[in-house]
Amino acid sequence: MSERELALKWYSVLRKRIAMEKSQEVNFKCYANGEFTQSSAPLPYEQAVTLIVNGKAWMEMICTPSLVVELAVGFLYNERLIDSKAEITRLYVCDTADYVEVETLEEIKKPTTWVKTTGCAGGQTSQRLEFPIQPVLNEITLSAETLDGLLRNFLEEQKRLSSSRGMHFSAISDGQVLLAVADDIGRHNTLDKLMGYALWHELIAKPAVLITTGRISSEMLQKAARMGTAIVVSLNSPNVFTVQLAEEWGMTLVGYARPERFNVYTHPERILG
Repeated sequence: MSERELALKWYSVLRKRIAMEKSQEVNFKCYANGEFTQSSAPLPYEQAVTLIVNGKAWMEMICTPSLVVELAVGFLYNERLIDSKAEITRLYVCDTADYVEVETLEEIKKPTTWVKTTGCAGGQTSQRLEFPIQPVLNEITLSAETLDGLLRNFLEEQKRLSSSRGMHFSAISDGQVLLAVADDIGRHNTLDKLMGYALWHELIAKPAVLITTGRISSEMLQKAARMGTAIVVSLNSPNVFTVQLAEEWGMTLVGYARPERFNVYTHPERILG
């Protein structure tokens, strides 16, 4: 079975998992047209999950309590603390998802300094960008029409799988179809979940395309680079620094993406028009 066939096989399993309850119906008063009415709508869960590595509590991850195992694995990988699934000997998540335990073959040194990221869920990273590492990317070229189709599929999946508003949504692709999707209150968490899922289930070594609703900050681009993604697509915006980094790292950065319309900020040669 090829890497792509394996990924597509697991995709149906993943869709069922992320469709699990991640929101709760909340009552509220709605003011409109000069009057209050009683209403209700689902709101997303937010939970602190303690990451325990080799018996030591490292940090609390503020996240939506789904794909917690994948979140832990992806976080450790994207932080360059592990390089493969083989380095992990045990994973355990308690029933309430209050903590996730990771045990590794070799002792992992806990970073002494965590940098607060711009994530809405208060993310942290130990990686600094003063001396960026040139990433090894999964090279790909695709047509503008193909990217347009991927965006349409992405928006359809977001609508189908999202149980409430207020969630970020991301997906990885081989350039032909979506291979995995993840949502979370934190945009950084969606990338960790995706990489953790791909790594733990051995779906695809390096995704070629990443699509996300989240704004592309330097930490988001850093995670995408670690994942080996050649084309990063956001429904939102990049910033000046991420455009400079993407140019230096050889990554194609696409922003304000919608079907039939998007901006290509760096390395446009990968998208054929």
